[in-house]
Amino acid sequence: MLKNFLLDLIFPRYCLGCQEELSYSVENAQICASCFAKIRLNRGFQYKKKTALKAVLAAGRYEDPILREAIKSFKYQSVEALKKPLAKLAIDYLKKENLAGKFSGFVIAPIPLTLRRRLNRGFNQSELLAKEIGAFLNCPVVNLLKRKKFNFPQAEIPDWQKRKENIAGAFCLSPGFRSPDKIILIDDVSTSGATLEEAAAVLKKAGAKEIYGLVIAKG
Repeated sequence: MLKNFLLDLIFPRYCLGCQEELSYSVENAQICASCFAKIRLNRGFQYKKKTALKAVLAAGRYEDPILREAIKSFKYQSVEALKKPLAKLAIDYLKKENLAGKFSGFVIAPIPLTLRRRLNRGFNQSELLAKEIGAFLNCPVVNLLKRKKFNFPQAEIPDWQKRKENIAGAFCLSPGFRSPDKIILIDDVSTSGATLEEAAAVLKKAGAKEIYGLVIAKG
């Protein structure tokens, strides 16, 4: 308790939603309970056609101001503590849609970063989310994919076709790995779906039979 008191005194933290000061004793110390409850979960999911992905599951919407701010802080400001509330949104979504039992026997694969981006951020946000979600689903987390080129950030490309061209050839199977039959790809955000589709295509070619994408937010 003394430690939390001193942290609150010296390094006050504020909710990303309402900007109220938060206590270090709060589990989701970047978002207060009231603001977290305001993030609306999606209903259902989107089946994909003519791609290696069977469906994309998105917990929330990127247009949600609190969720968007949380993802940006997690991804671009390296606020690692946000992995738990963001992963909880995905877990709550899976529970709400009665999907928690659907993925028995699946392997979870995070979308990889280049070494350069990983060093800049200090972690791969998709891998941190994957570990939290994997613990809930009781599925192993395996870095099946490797990023083999440094492409322009997808978020900065508005055109869908250019996004697809930008991400083409970005992934390969990690050396020494074989693709399992059933996989859940994890990423933080999906806008056009090009990144998930490109990753799924590599895994499908390597022998995967059933591939889902799971993201925290759909743009």
